[in-house]
Amino acid sequence: MTVVYSPEVATVSFFGFIKLLVRWHGSIYKLLWQDFLLFAGIYTLLAIFYHQFLTGIHESRFKEMIEYCNKYQEKIPLSFILGFYVTAVMSRWWEQFNSLPWPSRLALMLTSHIRGQDERSRLIRRTIVRYMCLGYVMTMASISVPVRKRFPTLNHIVEAGFMLPNEQETIDLLFTPYNKYYIPFVWAATLLGQARKEGRINNDYAFQVLLDEINAFRGKAQKLFNSDWVTIPLVYTQVATLAVYTFFFASMVGRQYSKDSEAGDLIFPFFTMLQFFFYMGWLKVAEELLNPFGEDDDDFDINMLIDKNLKTSYLIVDEMHEEVPELIKDQYWDKVEVQIPYTEAALEHYKGALIGSADNIDVPENERQFVAEPSLLSLIKEEEGDSSSQLGSKHGMKVKAVTSHRDAKLHPAETDPELSSLDSKGNVKMTLRDKIFGRKDSQSKAAKVKDTQSTVSVSRKGSKGQEVGRSGSLKHVDRRESKSSSKGFKGQDVLQKRSSEPATSASAMLQASASQPEEKGIEQAEAAPKLSEAMVNNILKKLNDIRSRQSNLT
Repeated sequence: MTVVYSPEVATVSFFGFIKLLVRWHGSIYKLLWQDFLLFAGIYTLLAIFYHQFLTGIHESRFKEMIEYCNKYQEKIPLSFILGFYVTAVMSRWWEQFNSLPWPSRLALMLTSHIRGQDERSRLIRRTIVRYMCLGYVMTMASISVPVRKRFPTLNHIVEAGFMLPNEQETIDLLFTPYNKYYIPFVWAATLLGQARKEGRINNDYAFQVLLDEINAFRGKAQKLFNSDWVTIPLVYTQVATLAVYTFFFASMVGRQYSKDSEAGDLIFPFFTMLQFFFYMGWLKVAEELLNPFGEDDDDFDINMLIDKNLKTSYLIVDEMHEEVPELIKDQYWDKVEVQIPYTEAALEHYKGALIGSADNIDVPENERQFVAEPSLLSLIKEEEGDSSSQLGSKHGMKVKAVTSHRDAKLHPAETDPELSSLDSKGNVKMTLRDKIFGRKDSQSKAAKVKDTQSTVSVSRKGSKGQEVGRSGSLKHVDRRESKSSSKGFKGQDVLQKRSSEPATSASAMLQASASQPEEKGIEQAEAAPKLSEAMVNNILKKLNDIRSRQSNLT
């Protein structure tokens, strides 16, 4: 009963959709012609009564009514109400169509798992699919008007061959006030269990698959039965219907033609009629799709589906069972390149081999080299260069880099990565970790560098080489280690005298730098983004990976 017009719109043409506008079966004209004639007739009678019979005070009062109706009828949110209502109805209509059960899937599984051409195997397969179609018919006879007209009683179902007389007696003996559409599904599951006990189903997995398919079929039937029980709330339908009819009842008065007023339509209300056509047609579409199991033009043709399901199921489980054509080599057996022919009518649609849309893009040879990620590359340059924050250079703090591995324990700034912030010129610089962390980390960093620099000494020269001297707070350590490491070294007083002079100058510089706040470094630390330790470690890991890839490329 569904109107099919897909072949007419398969190819877009100038008159393709215009042809659809002149069709009557399933058209909006067939739905609206009675309502349209009623609206146009009442409007015409009011116009004749107003222009021919009303005079004086009555004519003035009618003009006021025209202006009032024309002004306030637009206050009705007709588009809003109808839009939501039709959307809900369309969604429900499509969901009901997808809930229609199809027994062909179960028939394919039955013919695959219950093998044999003996009478018992054939009987089990045919009976199971017949039970499924019987449950489908009993469900549809409860919710579909055309199916109920076709099968008004169980006797008609027995006469049609969906049910046997002994099965009808069993159903009649089962007393229950509720619908009995589920009984054939119980029979099908029971018969499936008997086939498993008899060994006609090879394994439990196949039995479970068949049982799940029966339950899925029954679930869809239950869903259809529930949709007939619970529909779109009546209040919603009433609101949409009252909104449309109230709007056009006001339009019959408010759109009347009036010479002395700007309100009203022309003598023939052309746009009012179009408005009625669209809004009322919208409502009629919702009314038609509200229950797709009726006798409207676009309702589901369930009787055709009932016939198709039974015939197709019998064909699959019986006539086609174990019937496979002889295996013969196909015509492309020894060919690598397969050329599938085209007819002359289809040749114009041949597009060639399917390739990607970017397959023909050619990248220039000089742009095919891999490079590092731009964001990380900038971090590498900034970390390796000397453009970082000069936290200590502002105060002129310069010390010599300690290069002796022997005295590493006396220089924690050299061994601790958190304190190794001296660049090649001896200036204190901010590392990537300092830039990423906030002000607190920067201040602690500067404090660590200060404490370290207070313990750093300038190099001292010995008789056979150069040794690192100590100054400041580590003088007592220097003396003890000097005695043990330089026994027999002459001129120890001279060495201490030499080492005390740079120590004094270094202490003076440290005191001068400590008296001045590192405003520039702190401001830069405050402006830096605050990130977590995990994010910093991730960035450092990426930097190391990029450095290793660059070294491999070079």
